[in-house]
Amino acid sequence: MQLQELDQYLRNINPIEKEQQQSGININDVWPLDWVGANKDYFRMPADFFFQDGPIHLRKHNRFAPMPLHLHNFVEMNYIYSGQCVQWINGKRIVLQQGQACLLDSDVLHSIEPMGENDILVNILMKPDIFRNALSRFSEIGILSHFMVNALSESTNHNRYILFESQEHDNFHIFIKNMMCEAFDPQVYSKEMIYQYMIISLTELMRVFTYHTNADRLHPETKFNLIQVLKYIELHHKDCTLVELAEVFNYNVNYLGNLLKIKTGKTFMELIKTQRMLTAASLLVNTGHSIEEIAHEVGYQSLGFFYRTFFDHYQTTPSKYRKQQMNNMLSNSNDK
Repeated sequence: MQLQELDQYLRNINPIEKEQQQSGININDVWPLDWVGANKDYFRMPADFFFQDGPIHLRKHNRFAPMPLHLHNFVEMNYIYSGQCVQWINGKRIVLQQGQACLLDSDVLHSIEPMGENDILVNILMKPDIFRNALSRFSEIGILSHFMVNALSESTNHNRYILFESQEHDNFHIFIKNMMCEAFDPQVYSKEMIYQYMIISLTELMRVFTYHTNADRLHPETKFNLIQVLKYIELHHKDCTLVELAEVFNYNVNYLGNLLKIKTGKTFMELIKTQRMLTAASLLVNTGHSIEEIAHEVGYQSLGFFYRTFFDHYQTTPSKYRKQQMNNMLSNSNDK
């Protein structure tokens, strides 16, 4: 399937949409539905229906009728191919514009208002373990990706969503559209291609810094860009102070410290320590620098303090960590 054929496929009015266009009533094409709630006012979608052919499933959302309030035990990414889409997520009205993506964790209660002919939404559904495995590699890169992974991890309350303002990121659209072509016109190795496109699509989303989450409920009148703050800490973890950070982003020091704790669950110093440990671990594996050199490079003047901090974080010494990771890399190489 070429991109022009994809566009025609998505814009074509299928039989269900035709019926919904005439009646304005949602037609259930996913059976059976498990209605729950005190008054059975929402339902749980059955995961087995979607994952019969693999752990990632793409489908075009049927237009012209509302999608009732529902939830599910898998992860969902909504991609607005064309037009716009109005969703209610955890009771909050969210307007998704063309080119944007919304990532919803499992058990997020949401509904979708009727969509017009030019409004095209594609649902990308993923089993939670596949999603976590895909993102696990990012959690060791830096506190920014570490935060994003944890925001949708199993250890959090399952009520999270992230809205990515990705409309200007051309590479992301190319990856998503190519993934759609593989999904809607399967060929040999399409499952493998879909998985790889999912990986690089998520990687590209890591570059989309401007986003909104439903965790941003404190001081909604304040435009606090957590992504930019975390990125600054990543880049300046060796010698950054909270005072410097507050000056750069024009915040009161105490206010910024409290805001970081609320939004990330970590204090400023905990974020600095986490980034230093992630960087140190990467240097141990990818360079031949001595442990003392690495300690100084990430901001520790005391080698003993670096050893203690590293052991607290990884439950092993730097030298043992390096040896273990190198052995793992060698083992993986021999298995191929």
